[in-house]
Amino acid sequence: MTGIAAAAIATTAALLAAPTAAARHIPTVSPGDAIVTTAAEGPQECTLGYTFTNRATGTTYGITAGHCNSHRSSYVTDRTTGAIGHFVLTVSNPDEPLDDDYGLINFGNSRSVPRMYGLPVSGITSPDATSPVCHDGIRTRVACGQLHSRLFGTQFATSRMPRSIPGDSGGPVWQLDRNGNASVIGIWLGEHTEPNGPRYGRFTGITDVLADITNYAGLPPRT
Repeated sequence: MTGIAAAAIATTAALLAAPTAAARHIPTVSPGDAIVTTAAEGPQECTLGYTFTNRATGTTYGITAGHCNSHRSSYVTDRTTGAIGHFVLTVSNPDEPLDDDYGLINFGNSRSVPRMYGLPVSGITSPDATSPVCHDGIRTRVACGQLHSRLFGTQFATSRMPRSIPGDSGGPVWQLDRNGNASVIGIWLGEHTEPNGPRYGRFTGITDVLADITNYAGLPPRT
């Protein structure tokens, strides 16, 4: 065997043994990522609220606001990482903003990373009236205030927060747990203004809609 032939065989074997760049790269999704829903009417930007992987199937899901899919388009891109997904559940009522409002995205074999801006995310839980509440959006970034009350149905109101900006919708609402990690309590929806003037932030309580999400994706981890 000539030296050239041996080198060619060795090179071919190395290429066959090494995984391709595409195989090595698995996109990730995390709470707080920027997402865009593509539709004929135009793109719609929002924020990803919570992500998890069904251990039985290996499928990764993301939860955001239902009105982030107002055009009922299934195609979603995580602009932070490039992960591709599609809506498998959209619950919202444009004629009544205080109705249930949440959506579930199937991100396939993407990897769920439970961190946002370096802060570990421990899971999901119900709101605690005694702790500060924070939310994260691609426009406002991180803003914190207080839990005010249950607004209506599955929605809660917050107070002492700066104004929400379009694009923040769908982002994580969280409180710190006893270990200093973020425990996600809801999905940010925007604002609510009472007829007599007071303005509140509002979010969907994530544990209030778990039954519906579990039917599609399995049970997300809880703290």
